[in-house]
Amino acid sequence: MLDRIAEFLIFGFVPLVVGILAVPEQSVAAERAVRGEVIYRERIALPPSAVLSVQLADVSLADAPATIIGEQQVKPAGQVPISFEIKFDPSVIRSQMTYALQARITVDDKLLFISDMRHQVDPLADVPQTIMLKMVTPRAEPTAAVFDQRWRGDYIDG
Repeated sequence: MLDRIAEFLIFGFVPLVVGILAVPEQSVAAERAVRGEVIYRERIALPPSAVLSVQLADVSLADAPATIIGEQQVKPAGQVPISFEIKFDPSVIRSQMTYALQARITVDDKLLFISDMRHQVDPLADVPQTIMLKMVTPRAEPTAAVFDQRWRGDYIDG
């Protein structure tokens, strides 16, 4: 009986353990990326504190918030065109779902540019993307009264 146990340990168990240790660990699905650039039409330079944020989102459900698949922030954003690369796990991509890129540029946490149209994309296609941003018009700040009086300025004779 002891001979059979010793035989199992030597010829059965040891190769099994060595075989398990020699098998490489299954790797997580290879990481993929969506690449491209962000542009805008206005001929203005971005300040050094500008930050570009680009997201790859699942926008399949119209009545629910988008699910963010991947995101990249570029600090400082630099000047247009601004390149981006969003890395993501391809195993989360489903063929029946709809995906889009959304981008924004902020300066000191204030929105300056945003993608105002859906930029639909196939994340698994290796096609460079170009996202056009639109400038956000700042809201007019309310004017303050001076000495609790309203004042009006007139232009008189130059």
